[in-house]
Amino acid sequence: MPNSSLLDHLDITDIDFAFQDTPDLHRVLADLRARRPYAIVPFAGTRAVLLLTHDLVSAAFKDEETFPAQAVYSLTTEPVLGRTLQCMTGDEHRVNRAIVAPPFRRSLVSGWIEPLLAPIAHEVIDRFAHLGAADLVAEFTTRYPVLVISRLLGLPVGDEATVLRWAHDLFYFPLDPAAAHQASREFADHVLPIIAARREQPGEDLISKLVTESVEGTTLSDDQILAFLRLLFPAGADTTMLALGNTLSALLTHPDQLALVTADPEEQAEWAIWEGLRWEPPVGLLPRACPRDTHWQGLDIPALTPMLFAVNAAHRDPAKYPAPHEFDITRRATTMLSFGQGPHSCLGSWLALAELRTALTALLTRLPGLRLADATAAEDATVTSQVGTALRGPGALRVRWN
Repeated sequence: MPNSSLLDHLDITDIDFAFQDTPDLHRVLADLRARRPYAIVPFAGTRAVLLLTHDLVSAAFKDEETFPAQAVYSLTTEPVLGRTLQCMTGDEHRVNRAIVAPPFRRSLVSGWIEPLLAPIAHEVIDRFAHLGAADLVAEFTTRYPVLVISRLLGLPVGDEATVLRWAHDLFYFPLDPAAAHQASREFADHVLPIIAARREQPGEDLISKLVTESVEGTTLSDDQILAFLRLLFPAGADTTMLALGNTLSALLTHPDQLALVTADPEEQAEWAIWEGLRWEPPVGLLPRACPRDTHWQGLDIPALTPMLFAVNAAHRDPAKYPAPHEFDITRRATTMLSFGQGPHSCLGSWLALAELRTALTALLTRLPGLRLADATAAEDATVTSQVGTALRGPGALRVRWN
């Protein structure tokens, strides 16, 4: 019978893995992994099991029965986003995912979405390209993904600052519930009339595809579409923002790698994106839970134990990646955990990859000689936490170009 001895001893005491900013996180994770493939760590006032190896994290993602997404997301996102795919299981999840999945398939991303991306990237770059210097986080990485997802949805963007706030606040519910609830209400007020209009007269946008799609005789209600959009909007905007910032940060602090990409961006940008996702995944740590007493991978895990899937530790596991702490775009590794695995893997992975590749290619083409502005900019470019050890991206990328 499982017992609670697993959680009796903390392996580290000075870091709360829920909320604490940890700039030297990769050193901490490597030290913990050198002891054993998991660690017991503080997490939001309790104790959690932190999975540290590629094998364990991959196995946990695939084991939906033992670590159901529903156990966490029904508490952490459903109150503000609604009943999203993350909160579903079984046939409900299978049917709902099948309804919303078609626009995100690789073939449709290539044929329908990719032609929209480059014009948006160049539109944003046009705002600052003539200046010769800018903070790419403020001027590009925070703006480009929001415009992309807004236009795919067919949402009019009259007030860009408000849309940016929605994308941010919906995603940061655990830290600021009041702001998240307000953003949720405002987003619903904005989107519900558009859903109604698309039901009357569908177009070519994503909302039109959602209102017209059916699987096994099931269509989505307005509330179900709204919940999906509340998830898609911040996830598509915020994680893409962080991923692009992380890749740019890595390239700007590794000039030899930046030179490889700049020499042939059409060929090398994709590999730079993949290596950026390995080097510093935007969602570095994903919380799940173990609802029942479980014996798993040799561990006796008590019921209700928080489980932390450390994607960033798995991506620097030397058993999987040689010289894991080196940023090397010639690594050519694509089998990564950045988009998860199993039934709740990221639905928008092909869209995210297309966005990131297009954005990086446009920036390197339009901003020749791109480089960090000075030594202070190099410090800004160090990837730091946005929310504890979970969401990670640079606070600023101050650059110059010729």
